[in-house]
Amino acid sequence: MSAQPARHRSDASRTQPEFWAARDLLHDVTSAGRPRHVRKSTTKYATHVGRVGALAVSLGIGFAIANSATPVAYAETDADSSSSSTSSSTAESATGERSEASKPSVRSGPRVRADRSERAEARARTESRSTDAALDEADVDEDVDAAASGADELDQSSSTAPDNSASEQLSVSETDEVTETVDEQAVEQDLDTEASPSDPTGVVETATTTVQQVFPRRAEVRTAAYASVTSEARVTREVTADNVVAAVVSTAMAPLVDTDAPVSNPINDAVLAWVRRLINHTFFNKTPVVHSVTTEQLLGSVIIDIDAEDPNGDPLTYDIVQPEGGFVVREILTGKFIYTPTVPVIGDPKPVEFQVVIRDDSEHLTGALGAIQNLLHSVARAFGLAQPDTLTYTVNFDVEPILQTPPGLVAIGSLPYQLGEDPVKLLSVAEIIDPDSESLKRAVLKFTVGYQDGDRLEFVAPEGSAIQGSWDEEGRALTLLAEGGASLAAFEAALKAVTFSATDLGFGARTVGITLTDEHDKTMLIPATVLATVLPAVKLPPTLIAAPGLPYRLGDDPTRLLSIAEVGDPDSADLSRVVLKILNARTGDLLEFVAPDGSPVEGEWDAQNHTLTLGNVASKAAYEAALKAVTFSATELGLLSRTVEITVTDQSGTENLVPALVLIGVVASPELPLTVVPVGLPFYTLGKPPVKIVSSVGISNADDNMLSGATVTVSAARLSGDKLVYTGAPTANITVTQTNDYTLTLSGAASVAEYEQVFKQIAFSATQLGVTRTVSITVSEADGGTNPVPGLVLVNTLAPLAPTIAAPSLVPATYTIGKRGVVLAPTVLIGDLDSTNLTKATLKIGLGKQAGDKLTFTTIEGNPITATWNGNDTLTLQGLATIEQYRAALQSVTFEATGGAVITRFVSIDVTDDSGVESVLPASAEVFVKNPDRPALIVTGPSLFEFPKANQNVRPITSATIIDTDSTVLTGASVKITGGFTTGDTLSFAGLANNPVTGSFNGTTRELTLTGTATLGQYKAALEAVTFRATQHGAGWLELFKTRTLTINITDDSGLNALLPGTVLVSIYK
Repeated sequence: MSAQPARHRSDASRTQPEFWAARDLLHDVTSAGRPRHVRKSTTKYATHVGRVGALAVSLGIGFAIANSATPVAYAETDADSSSSSTSSSTAESATGERSEASKPSVRSGPRVRADRSERAEARARTESRSTDAALDEADVDEDVDAAASGADELDQSSSTAPDNSASEQLSVSETDEVTETVDEQAVEQDLDTEASPSDPTGVVETATTTVQQVFPRRAEVRTAAYASVTSEARVTREVTADNVVAAVVSTAMAPLVDTDAPVSNPINDAVLAWVRRLINHTFFNKTPVVHSVTTEQLLGSVIIDIDAEDPNGDPLTYDIVQPEGGFVVREILTGKFIYTPTVPVIGDPKPVEFQVVIRDDSEHLTGALGAIQNLLHSVARAFGLAQPDTLTYTVNFDVEPILQTPPGLVAIGSLPYQLGEDPVKLLSVAEIIDPDSESLKRAVLKFTVGYQDGDRLEFVAPEGSAIQGSWDEEGRALTLLAEGGASLAAFEAALKAVTFSATDLGFGARTVGITLTDEHDKTMLIPATVLATVLPAVKLPPTLIAAPGLPYRLGDDPTRLLSIAEVGDPDSADLSRVVLKILNARTGDLLEFVAPDGSPVEGEWDAQNHTLTLGNVASKAAYEAALKAVTFSATELGLLSRTVEITVTDQSGTENLVPALVLIGVVASPELPLTVVPVGLPFYTLGKPPVKIVSSVGISNADDNMLSGATVTVSAARLSGDKLVYTGAPTANITVTQTNDYTLTLSGAASVAEYEQVFKQIAFSATQLGVTRTVSITVSEADGGTNPVPGLVLVNTLAPLAPTIAAPSLVPATYTIGKRGVVLAPTVLIGDLDSTNLTKATLKIGLGKQAGDKLTFTTIEGNPITATWNGNDTLTLQGLATIEQYRAALQSVTFEATGGAVITRFVSIDVTDDSGVESVLPASAEVFVKNPDRPALIVTGPSLFEFPKANQNVRPITSATIIDTDSTVLTGASVKITGGFTTGDTLSFAGLANNPVTGSFNGTTRELTLTGTATLGQYKAALEAVTFRATQHGAGWLELFKTRTLTINITDDSGLNALLPGTVLVSIYK
């Protein structure tokens, strides 16, 4: 279907148009009037039949289409002819292609209505014209002028249309006959180019300047005057036509040819045009085409212009598939689409995609006719004549943001910075706000007010952070930069990692401006400002707590000056110097310093001022060790003491407010007696291993720090059974001799330290309780001197505590006669407050004992415990072992019996610890003895729908269920033919993989015996694998089959059979 106007119509602007019936073109008649339809006119369209017309005529409706295509023809007047300056051929190129101005447009609704108005007006004018055939002289003169004017126009048209110059010549014969020639080649060209892709409407015009006629006709000139004028020229024109169509239409229209018939009804014309359009859409529809899509954003909305048309000229409708995050509407007046996002786009551009379904099926029929139309349309599409009615087009574009906001920062400064201390965090709070950005590119921190030389901002990137910092000394700014951007959280963490330090107090405060730049290159309008406070350095003095060492004895080696040295300084971890000065020094007094290993402290002695200076920066601990390493010596007794003043200076140069004073004694050199100071408070538990009497011993004033011997003895409150022993290894220089049970003698020249080690290995034991014993230690020197006061150690004895034992159990153990032994006590609890070892455990069967009862213990690997059974009622476990080892052994003891079913046995359990003390109350364990349970068997025979015959193997047991409450294994089973036996009947079992059961058949007893210890499941599988075979059916003359009866029984590991054997029936058919 096409929205083009009919090609034979003329412009509505012509003056005084004359009309003629289109049917006059379909037959040849003579007329007294001049053939005005032969005149050349501007922008006229020929009646075009082509392939569509040929198909329509072949369907029987060609006449209607042909008749409706040219219902009214327009004939020019002389004035009209003279006003026409160009030929229709000028609107076409030499190749026959139509110019852009003459291409059909899909927006042809108003034009169609204008054409219909023209037809109605033409029809009215035609009816008003006179039907008189005679023309007056004025008309003849006018016709002559018009003919001359027409000839001029044709000449002019020939000059402007080269392709038609040879074919269009005006010639009028004396008989006033107009001849129109049909160009067969043009017809073929027209058919070939009708549906060319270059012409979306499927209609291609030829390069002719006349109205295309379906078939030729002759026009007669009614007056001599007209003949005389028109004889000067003859018009010859070429038109394109389809000979087949011409023949069919000519035949169909011959009976209707009548020049005097009235003009067609416009309603019929409209109906026929609609039918033509409907047929074209049904059989030759083209899919809508989208030429271009343009977008334009206005504020937050986007206007989309989709340039779409239908090649057939059908009106288009649009269905919109709404996108996510917005909606699209079509503006009625302009036909453009408007996209509006649900939420205004801010920050990044937002990609949008939606689909438009473009349809040209708005004028489809409905109901039954619509179904028929759809069917025909589907057939046409199947043959490739028609294309789909819809086109789904996807529209993609980006919505630019209407607003991009700069980032914001809420920042709060951190603690003040104290001069001389480590840098402090600049910010305690850093909250970045940016509604339309998820990342930042840069942050700049710059000193703005109060800056002093030495002020510095430093940045150490947090772990895993991609942000890098650079300090610009000249610009007084720290720049945090993230290549590719970093998240807001990452920049918050980076800002919190920035530290501030200063070297000058200045005004006591600095202001730092912070500027952020987000991923859209939006920078904060106003930098965030934080205050960094600077405090002056607070130098607290160090302190020293010192205590003197032992007095110095003239002639001896130098002694330690200090026994205690504690340095304190709340604001400094290091010291730079310590000065020790002897205030009341005597000639010969000396302070010496030997630096400990690895100490950076160095010492310098000033003999003139009696001052020792310890220098170099070192930790307080290092100086404490250095002070304890200072020694004092003197050569004169003097006032029996010296006062040493100690001044401490920390790293900042601050000294202690009050120097520490230490008084060191100086004594003469008389010989001091030996002293022995033992340390120890042993407690011995009777029956336990010996306990050591001392943990340490201090021996002083030995000559040259050497000893020659010692004696250790139980001196007071000694009882029979008390004993001292040496538990250590032999030494190279000291010999230990057991003089008697309560005395040890040590001999040999050795150092004090060696004797102290031997004393630590002496232990005490006893066999009776008693009062506290006193052990004395006496040492001797090489010159025979001994300690005037022996060292004393007090030893106490304790009675051992009895162990405890329990064997809790909610349900007593149950033993089935003939089965394996059952564990007597699955849970055993043993406790002993003063022992970790036991030596014995006794288990005895008491109440309920029966002959044949027995307790058994199997040795456990890695466990030293052994067992002895007295053959009657007692099992004894022996050996020194831990409580845990005895608990494991008792929990493995099993009980078994040969009789006495339904009688409960009570077994007592007693333990003895390493002190020989038995448990106060024995534990009790119970065992219930019962006879074994018989197994149960349920079997199912073959199905009644099976009809086995002789010499066929039959599975007589299709299902076997075995139940045994106290056994998990069976030892045997049997399958026996107990009824209906016929000679040749046999049972067999071929064995199963991974199944220990074997079978043998006894033909005499007719019994299959299965043997072997196996699980219930294995015997179930074996029974179900038994096969029965008969060599003859054994049925009588009147019997169809004979039934055999098979009896099945099982035997468990107690030798018991099933109480009720199973029975199955097997029928053998003839």
